[in-house]
Amino acid sequence: MLLLYYGSGSREVQLAEQHNPTVWSLVKKNAVRYLRLKHEIDAADTLENTPFELWDGTNGFNDEFELLYLRTPLGHYLQLRVEAHTDLSHWRYRQIADALSEMNNPIRFIAVDPLTEETNGVAMPELKITSAVVERALSDFETLAQSKGGHVSSIDRIHTALHGYLAEVCREAGIQHDDSAGITTLFKLIRLQHPKLQNSPPGEEAQRIVLALATIVDTLNPVRNWKSMAHPNEELLGEAEAMLAANAVRSLLHYLNSKLQ
Repeated sequence: MLLLYYGSGSREVQLAEQHNPTVWSLVKKNAVRYLRLKHEIDAADTLENTPFELWDGTNGFNDEFELLYLRTPLGHYLQLRVEAHTDLSHWRYRQIADALSEMNNPIRFIAVDPLTEETNGVAMPELKITSAVVERALSDFETLAQSKGGHVSSIDRIHTALHGYLAEVCREAGIQHDDSAGITTLFKLIRLQHPKLQNSPPGEEAQRIVLALATIVDTLNPVRNWKSMAHPNEELLGEAEAMLAANAVRSLLHYLNSKLQ
């Protein structure tokens, strides 16, 4: 789930019940009118033309709140994901949230999910640590993965996304490394030096899982170089194996995203 806006507290979102569409339509019209009076034209146009739904939501802490929610085709979702980290996007959706608060409908989140029937296994997490390069690579990956036999073509992009993500994690944590460091080196540095990974996982089995992930990371380099469309290779990874590799990277990103926040 992509969060275009979020208020205070936990960022966990569970949909509970949709508000009456007729009532929401009236609230929306008043909020659009309010935004136009404030000369927030971009925010007004976005709220007016986007088929957001008003929902009640909750989370694991049993908080109760309202949110705007949208399921949209994958292409639009990916566009929103790329734009989500820009100042313009932050301002636009904050203005929408403020306008709804003025209508006595304070919302905690503006959230979007892709409308797709894909069955690609593990979903991509909403990364807390990211960059423009990472988001662009993930957007390219998701687009390619939706095409027929697309996972083979997309391996190069998810490799780039993981590389950029690990480099950004090192940058934020102040972990020194060579500019030419690859994903194997970066992941090893993060495992050994990041403050939030220094408390060993409970039990030998959990540690073995993390080390197994390290092995997968190490394998991604030859897969990308010799079995993907990154180069004119004659022998390519099978589609099922390419999907397995992509899901392994997604699982690793879920793990790091959870541990490092």
